[in-house]
Amino acid sequence: VENTGEKLTPQLVSTLVEPFLRGTERIRTHHAGVGLGLAIVESITQAHDGTLTLTPRAAGGLCVTVQLPAAAPHAGR
Repeated sequence: VENTGEKLTPQLVSTLVEPFLRGTERIRTHHAGVGLGLAIVESITQAHDGTLTLTPRAAGGLCVTVQLPAAAPHAGR
């Protein structure tokens, strides 16, 4: 998923999965939300043994990639 928001620094991107963190002052002022979206995505992704990648776009915004395994690992039965 990609958006075309403001340009984000790598330092800010690395904190975006923290619960209740809402980005820059401009984002907090102009956009609603409580800062749980990416924290929830990360939690669900990890629960399914997947990976979440956040990549800042050069022109601004963010690319969010979720990769999940095709099949869940089987527990020994």
